[in-house]
Amino acid sequence: MSRVTRFLIAASALNAKTRGDITMRGITITWGIGVLVLAACVTPAAQRSRPGDSVRRATERMEPKSPMFSEIRVLHESGARPRFSPDGTRFVFDRQNSDKLYDVYVSDLSGRILRSVTDGQSGVPQRNNGNARYDPSGRFIVFVSEEPEHFGRNIPGIGDPGIGLMSNFRATPADGGGFWTLTDTPIKKNILHQMKVMAVVNPVFSSDGRTFVWTERYDNGGNNNWGRWRIRAADFAVSNGRPSLGNDRILYTPAKGDYATAMGFLDPGRLLFAGNPDGQHEYGMDQYILEIGSKRVRRLTSTPEVWEEGSCIAPNGRIVYMTNIASRRKIDFDDGDWARQPTERDYYIMDADGDNQERITFFNDPEASEYLGGRAIVAACDISPDGRYLAGTLGVDTSKGARAELVLKVIVAEFRTPQR
Repeated sequence: MSRVTRFLIAASALNAKTRGDITMRGITITWGIGVLVLAACVTPAAQRSRPGDSVRRATERMEPKSPMFSEIRVLHESGARPRFSPDGTRFVFDRQNSDKLYDVYVSDLSGRILRSVTDGQSGVPQRNNGNARYDPSGRFIVFVSEEPEHFGRNIPGIGDPGIGLMSNFRATPADGGGFWTLTDTPIKKNILHQMKVMAVVNPVFSSDGRTFVWTERYDNGGNNNWGRWRIRAADFAVSNGRPSLGNDRILYTPAKGDYATAMGFLDPGRLLFAGNPDGQHEYGMDQYILEIGSKRVRRLTSTPEVWEEGSCIAPNGRIVYMTNIASRRKIDFDDGDWARQPTERDYYIMDADGDNQERITFFNDPEASEYLGGRAIVAACDISPDGRYLAGTLGVDTSKGARAELVLKVIVAEFRTPQR
């Protein structure tokens, strides 16, 4: 059980006594959103990089097994959640620095850091900042930002931007020049504060930039104290150079399961998401499409024993997603410390209707040239606007034991035939 889980269980017990409520579930969270976090077992970076520094500038190249790729490169030896700018010349990503806090950076495709978005910048809390994305105009970067004061502030990893606990969304001009808070999520201030632990995570924009979508933890419950999560939406507008959200609304709440997290828009009327709306365990989440107008949900993958999340959409509509379907170590659904479970994940690709599923990375295949010599996972990804590149998160498990110890890296794979 992670330190965060143990701490929140204690808080839940105290809150239950003050409410006269005997339940201890719900307020506890076992590292809520799987694909994007892994904070409890991630090795932090040894140093900070300043604008102009080079971090592993395309020096590690892999010959991919899949014929879909011509090469795979490690661009950053520490980092996660890369997402392309609208012109495809750069991407934002975050990484954990030596202070054990995450910050947002801008990198070019050679691996050169162009600037720090949050590290040492005034106007933004110097806590965890990450899970960033450009808006479609390219004018702004939106990211998950941990509030400076909250319950559990001194617990390592509690504000990890892949989970979004105690956080709000903030925006900044892509070239710098100020910060604005977009959301107003209630923050639990201390152990006696009678409110649920909430979170915001996974920013997504519609292609026209007018709709902003995100994932919200809004209630207690779920297996292993996972919590209940839903998808929210709001209108994104800019007035006098200042971005803001309006017409905030609930876009989708699972009726049967308790988890749904937005991945991206296939088109204005269809949103790709991952979750368990068919009532499967959270660790067995699948890929789904939400038809926004009718609220109809269509299942793309049906593997309730396999974790499938972390997807991204190519310009031609094909979907890349992570899965542990080929893992030699299956997930233990009774183990609440999911991030420390030793498992193997690779990227697969499929059509927008779920057909033609195909494995495209082989980091865990001993016969493949990209095999890393041990367990590895993949997580959040993005595909460049021209369909040439897949930017992804690669987690290398440095432990040979019963619990995983992951180091997250940013990789870029070049498609032989652009996916456009």
